[in-house]
Amino acid sequence: MLLKKIGLTAGILLSSTFTLADDKDFLAVREAYRVSDMPVLAEYSTKLQGDLFGVYADYYLLSRQLDKVDSIAVITFLQKYPETWLAEKLRGEWLLLLAKRQDWQNYRQFYGGLARPEAEHKCYNYTARITTNDKTAAEEARTEFWFITKDLPTPCDELLMLLQQTDVLTQNDYLLRFRLALQNGNVNLARVLAGKLGIDVPPKLIEQMAKNPQKYLTRPDVETAIGHELYLAALHRYVRQDLNKAVSYWESVQKRFNREDRPYGWRLLALVAVKKHDNRAVDWFKLSEGVYWPDEDREWAIRSAIRIQQWDDVLAFINRLSADKQQERVWKYWRARSMEANKEKAKIVQAIYNGLAVDDDYYGLLARDRLGNRMSSQPKTYQVTEQDKAVFNQHLGLQRALRLRELDASTEAVREWNWSLRNADDKLLLAAAEQAATVRWYDRAIYAADRTKQLHSYSLRYLTPYKEVTRGYAQELGVDPAWVYGLIRQESRFITNAKSTVGAGGLMQLMPTTAQWVANRLKIPYHAGMVNEVGMNVRLGTYYISHVFQQLGNQPVLATAGYNAGPSRARQWQASTPLPVDVYTETIPFLETRDYVKKVMTNAVHYGLGFEQGSQSITERMGKVIPAR
Repeated sequence: MLLKKIGLTAGILLSSTFTLADDKDFLAVREAYRVSDMPVLAEYSTKLQGDLFGVYADYYLLSRQLDKVDSIAVITFLQKYPETWLAEKLRGEWLLLLAKRQDWQNYRQFYGGLARPEAEHKCYNYTARITTNDKTAAEEARTEFWFITKDLPTPCDELLMLLQQTDVLTQNDYLLRFRLALQNGNVNLARVLAGKLGIDVPPKLIEQMAKNPQKYLTRPDVETAIGHELYLAALHRYVRQDLNKAVSYWESVQKRFNREDRPYGWRLLALVAVKKHDNRAVDWFKLSEGVYWPDEDREWAIRSAIRIQQWDDVLAFINRLSADKQQERVWKYWRARSMEANKEKAKIVQAIYNGLAVDDDYYGLLARDRLGNRMSSQPKTYQVTEQDKAVFNQHLGLQRALRLRELDASTEAVREWNWSLRNADDKLLLAAAEQAATVRWYDRAIYAADRTKQLHSYSLRYLTPYKEVTRGYAQELGVDPAWVYGLIRQESRFITNAKSTVGAGGLMQLMPTTAQWVANRLKIPYHAGMVNEVGMNVRLGTYYISHVFQQLGNQPVLATAGYNAGPSRARQWQASTPLPVDVYTETIPFLETRDYVKKVMTNAVHYGLGFEQGSQSITERMGKVIPAR
């Protein structure tokens, strides 16, 4: 056996005798791991003892023969390298192996140390608990997984099969899962559940409904339970194609549905209507009570009422959220906003805003504005001390991250960095941010500085690299540099070669077609690599945001939304009457764009303070009111 005994040493701080191997040693052991060269792995596991990358050598060797070792070998590694991300990774791999062996007792013991379990680990843990007679496990598993009908890892499918052997599932649970499976197009699952329910569902009928939902709606069979379910599934599919026709179909049959199913049909209409900013959504949500209603759907109900500023309904919908959801900052803000007109609630409103305004995120800044308190300065900057730097320099994980970055092992570097900072105090976070900024690892500098709780450095949190280029083009085109920096920070975190899943690239994440269009406008010869050139990317991106800003009436929120989702969509989301800017932003139907606008405008406030542009109001910076379409 190639596994050797691993001794116990400290896993977090560098000792004074710690050594640094030649770069080629790490690259060699990583390659040996890739090709499963066990003799070479064993050689380097010995050679790199006491080295910065010793944990990698030991992990690579142990991971490649994990199915041949016992728990002692795993425990030894975990004790030798505690608090490392490779310990977390190995623990996760070991748990999957224990589950494969159905060693549920050991699984439960090792699972307790897993900091960030994946879905498969969670499902196996529920299986382990149910199998070992944990009385509460089945009900908890039902709550977390039973009503998910999208594809799940195999361990979760096995868990759901196990749940069916317990007594926690009711007939209504099966019916609701069957309904969700039908509506989400999971035909195979729907067939299985139909069998469990004793419902005869011809497979061709489900397939026909899925392919042509309108045909089913025009000739509905709603006299049976399965007829109800197929109709609701067809309605769910068709309403996204034509809302008004779907409403007409539903109104013609809804009274033939029982009181338990009727609200669900109205919900299906409301969930599409709210995203189309159809004012009827509020009333349809009101007709949705009494059936399964997850928080995500209730949040859309709140937005439907926010959009038309029916404040009593906003408050009523917020009160129907789960207790935990009601405590989220977004809904605290809108609770206060919905009560502003009620003079009897003035003290409650002020107390909520005061609580939010302690922080300077999007809702904290909005709350300051509602209180009439502009932001005039940033928190006092903490100066990193020599002692702080010494702690950083002695931190094994952080030093390993920096070294990995130098070796272009970017995936491992980021994971080491993030893992090492997950429980760090403010002083270590800021020392790490300062060092990352020094070596131009800007995204990790921001990651560290963003996490501080009491001691802060906004010059690190809101970095300003490439200042000469960025401010130069902003000034040339008459664009606020604080806004441009706010965009770049959100788009790329100043990673010059950042590339999105849809092909956008560079600091300002320009799509190739956009970059080419701007280059043509500026009479610049275009080539694909120019989006990764700092100066050219900023020039093209700043021109484009200036163009969108002018195209959308010089309204910053519309332009920000347009930069992310396209100018036509930003315009489409306007109402037929003017809207308060916070109302427009909160009711943007795309989650990504809604979050993007909030963060960009928050960034811009902080950059505005850093650029000494005077006291800041996020509401004023956002333009106060979105004009009518």
